[in-house]
Amino acid sequence: MQEQRRSSYSYRSARRRRFSPVALIVAILPFVLVLFLYTRAWDAAPRFAFPWNAAQWFAALLPVSAHTTQPARPTFSRSWYIEGSVASKVGDMQALGQQDVRWMLASQQCSGSNYGSLVILDFGEPHTSQGVYGTYTVKTNHFWSDTDIADGAKQYMMAWHTVSSACRLELAIGLSNHHQCAYNGPSCSITEVGTQWADTVNGLNTWVKSRNYDKQIQVWGGYDAETTWDGADRTRQFVDGFNGNDAFKVPLVDFGDMRQGDPLTDPDTGQAEQRWTDEDRYYVAFKAGYDVPLPEIYDGPDLHDWVRLQQVYPDLNFLGIMTEACSAGERLSPIDPRVDCGSIFNGYGFPPVTALSQLKQNILQKDPLYYVTSMPVPF
Repeated sequence: MQEQRRSSYSYRSARRRRFSPVALIVAILPFVLVLFLYTRAWDAAPRFAFPWNAAQWFAALLPVSAHTTQPARPTFSRSWYIEGSVASKVGDMQALGQQDVRWMLASQQCSGSNYGSLVILDFGEPHTSQGVYGTYTVKTNHFWSDTDIADGAKQYMMAWHTVSSACRLELAIGLSNHHQCAYNGPSCSITEVGTQWADTVNGLNTWVKSRNYDKQIQVWGGYDAETTWDGADRTRQFVDGFNGNDAFKVPLVDFGDMRQGDPLTDPDTGQAEQRWTDEDRYYVAFKAGYDVPLPEIYDGPDLHDWVRLQQVYPDLNFLGIMTEACSAGERLSPIDPRVDCGSIFNGYGFPPVTALSQLKQNILQKDPLYYVTSMPVPF
């Protein structure tokens, strides 16, 4: 108490002292300059200067109380090839969003001690139809325009949020490099595909913000870049188009492979396409813009190809893994995201836990693996 009184007395005494105007200016000027420079720096910062680095993203998505505690394991989730028609997209996408978030709640992965759920919605291969950019679905061959895709994604997110406003979601809107713009002629530019895909992602993040979902949901880009599906140069065109227009600086998740493939043939010209070098693989997966790899680990060769690339480029860090295995009716743990194969899905390869274990035993990185997502392939 005596010490407090002395401090108070000293403070009041200092307030009673008189300073000359020059002394006051000298004392205050440094603080004014610092405040001015800080204000100018804030004004000059990009409007959407969000962190894209994986560790920054995931730290930002954890509640403050959880920042000091790193989750013990990745978050397991389900991802999908979208095969329905545009005509039924509202009901289909709402039902899918409800189903996925309910599974996350049932598996008890929506707490503050977990990373958000990464869900990839793969809409197929990019094309134009009557001059409109969009995709054709993988098996059913339905055309979805980019506008249709955005509308479907909104239905999914609204349904997710309605069921749970606390379960966090990173929704990657995906497509592949399979026969990009093939047979469409000059009306379809792969660079423009990437640019417009970023427009779709930008528009969705703007919409998320307008709905006040942005503390719960973020929209990313997704790209199933496969070395045996299109040439390296054409795949780079999409990547550059997307990153050049990525206003929110969100990740472009590469959920493809890194196989050592044979020369490809352009279906339009019949000519061999550009083979992939390791530098091409590294560029598409990690080096370019905001690209981050979520490698598909279906089997040993897939695992080997990705690990070998990381050995060549040690700064390449994986977000986690993607698998495609489904369940043949066996009893699953609560966090196993596999669905029953039935007559719908063609399951192949490692179960998610096995794929995760195999990758962890072989990778070089010190950063954790954040996500394991299962995307069963439809017959």
